[in-house]
Amino acid sequence: MILFADSGSTKTSWLLYDKATGSRRYFETLGINPIIHHHEEIYQKVFSNTELVACAEQVEEIRFFGAGCSSPDRNKLAEAALKSIFNKANIDIDHDMKGAAYAVCGNEPGIACILGTGSNSIFFDGEKLVESYAGIGYVLGDEASGAYFGKLILRDFLYHLLPHEMESYLLSEYKLEKNTIFQLVYKEASPNRYLASFAPVLSEFRHLDYTQVLLQRGFTEFFDFHVSCFENYQEYPIGFVGSIANNFKEELQRVADDFECRLGKFVQRPIDDIADYFIRKM
Repeated sequence: MILFADSGSTKTSWLLYDKATGSRRYFETLGINPIIHHHEEIYQKVFSNTELVACAEQVEEIRFFGAGCSSPDRNKLAEAALKSIFNKANIDIDHDMKGAAYAVCGNEPGIACILGTGSNSIFFDGEKLVESYAGIGYVLGDEASGAYFGKLILRDFLYHLLPHEMESYLLSEYKLEKNTIFQLVYKEASPNRYLASFAPVLSEFRHLDYTQVLLQRGFTEFFDFHVSCFENYQEYPIGFVGSIANNFKEELQRVADDFECRLGKFVQRPIDDIADYFIRKM
């Protein structure tokens, strides 16, 4: 059996493929990122799903695509943690951007983008991947990601700059207050996930001018840093993975039109597309 994984900072989607029958089983755990998670944390995140762990002895191969898996040292850390559970499997660890490229481009040239908790992009020529230099994390970058928009919403909340109905909604639904925000942003683990938890507010108040201006700003910055960085970027379809992209296709299309770009495939949950890419090659 082959176990495929697509992991962001918020969640990891797993697909167990039976080569003999063609059947698929799906599992989910919390996100795994070796930049911020050590061996024991990764182990515990996987081990928390007892149904997945129960299949460990049957897994012969793992193809894991994850956020933060972009250096040999971090990949070895993730591999060692997985090997302690799936001890019979050959394990291949790679960056989540490669998984996104396989999901939205297949075997065709294009630009693959992630717009979820974080953001990034990569150019795929149909065979090889060319990384951009924009994956610098939620503190310095991650333009138009859930964490990016969440940070702006919280900033404007603390400065009392939000529209009244949005501020009232945050007070009633999120029970926000300054000390709690500071604690979760500056002292707790995974502040990017906390920031991204406010992104759904944009959908709730999509009709407001405030929201539309915020979305246009974020998506314009994303195209500035993550799309126009590639040579001849206007010649290729631009595909997207992630909840932000899938929830705001119309707003993305308007910004793409400004950049004279052509949008490609949108994928909400890329694990099946990633598996299909490799299964076709078998």
